[in-house]
Amino acid sequence: MKSRQTPLEFEIILTRKGQNSYIYQNRLKRSVHWIFDSKLTGQIILPTFDIIKQNKKPAIMYLAKKTIHGKIHYSIRQSYEYGDFFRSRVLFELGPDPENYFVYPGGSSFYVTEHLIESLEPFVSGDVGDKLERLLWPFIDPEIRIKLEPFYRRRQQFQSPKITGDELASIERQIHIFDRRRLHYLRYGGLDQSRIWKMPPKIFRVLLNKSRDEREQYFMEQERCLEPSEFKLYIYVIFDLQRHFSELIARSMPQGLKQELVDEHFLDDLCRLDRDNLFWAGMEPENKLHDYLIRYLILFFDFGYGASTFLDDYIRQFMNSHRKFSFPESKSTISMEDAGNILNVSAKDLNGMSKKKLTRLYRKKAKDLHPDTGGDHQTFVELSEAYEKLLMKVKG
Repeated sequence: MKSRQTPLEFEIILTRKGQNSYIYQNRLKRSVHWIFDSKLTGQIILPTFDIIKQNKKPAIMYLAKKTIHGKIHYSIRQSYEYGDFFRSRVLFELGPDPENYFVYPGGSSFYVTEHLIESLEPFVSGDVGDKLERLLWPFIDPEIRIKLEPFYRRRQQFQSPKITGDELASIERQIHIFDRRRLHYLRYGGLDQSRIWKMPPKIFRVLLNKSRDEREQYFMEQERCLEPSEFKLYIYVIFDLQRHFSELIARSMPQGLKQELVDEHFLDDLCRLDRDNLFWAGMEPENKLHDYLIRYLILFFDFGYGASTFLDDYIRQFMNSHRKFSFPESKSTISMEDAGNILNVSAKDLNGMSKKKLTRLYRKKAKDLHPDTGGDHQTFVELSEAYEKLLMKVKG
C-alpha cells in the first residue's frame, strides 16, 4: 500500500466524534488518499478525512454506474455516516467489465478474485466474498447463473422485521418529499398521490441510512421497469407539477394542459431541486445541473405522455352505466304439444304440474334417453329443450 497527498479546497482538522469514531481534517488543506497497487484496472481511492475504527466498519456496499464516453463504467461504493447525514465514497473502480473479477475453476462453481476481496476487506465488515457475489450476481456467466438461480433466490428470501421506533423517526428525518413521490409512483403507479403520507413505513427502509448517491443509484435501477410511454407522466407526477394548475384535468390528463406552461413549471422545479441543500446533503456542490437530474431533463423533453386511456375509460364507464342490455330470449323449435308428447304428459296435466314434479319427471325420462345409457342423442336434446320450455311456464 502506498499513499499520496492531494490538495483540497477546504480546511481540515482532527476532531473526536463519539467513543469509536473520529473525523480527520488537515489544516494544511491536504488529505491523504490510500491507493492499492493493482495488477488489474481496479484501484481503491478512499479519502481518510473520516477515520473509522475496525469494529465500526460499514457492512454495506453498493454497485454504482456512470456513463463515460458513451460506455457504462461500474464502481463499488459505500455510504458512511458523516455528522448528521451520509456521504458516499468509491471503494473500487471495476471499469466497464465487472465480469472480469470472477474465476471459474470448472463445472458450475465460481468465486470472486482474491485481489478484489482483499482490497475491500479493510473497509467492509462481514463476509466480503459473499457480499460481492450478491452484488455482482448479474455479471456471472449466464449459463452458471441459470443453474444457480433457484439457490440464489432462496438465499434472498427472509422475513422483513417490524419497523422500529428509531426507524420511524429516521424516516421522518431522512426521507425527502421527492423520494416519497418517486417511491409511491414506482410502487403504485398512477397520477393520484393523495395517499403518499399513508404508505407503509417498511417501503422507506431501502433508503434509510444511505447517502444521496446511493439513493439515486437505487432509483436509477428501479426506473428501468418503466415503459418509455410512462417517462413523461412519471416526471410530471414526481415533480408534482399538477399543483401549479387549477384545471380538473391536471389530476387526470396532463396532456390536455397548455404544455408551454407545464414545461416552464418543470424547469423551475428542476432548478429548485438542484439548489436544495437538504436534498443533496453529503454530496459535493457543483456549478452545473447535477448529473442525476440531467436524466429527468432528457426524459421529459425527449418523450411524450404516451397514449392516454383516460378518455376511453370515461366513455366506456358512461356507456356501461347507461346500457340496458339483455341477451335475446332463445326461440325453441318445440311446441307445447311436442313437449308433452316427449314427456308422455297431456297438456292438461302440464298446466297443473309443479316444478318439483316436472323436474322429477324430466330426470326419470333423461335417465332412459341419455346417450350414455343407450338412448338417442337427438331425442335427448329435444327432451332437454322441452324441459326448459315447460320450466318457464309451470307454477312453482
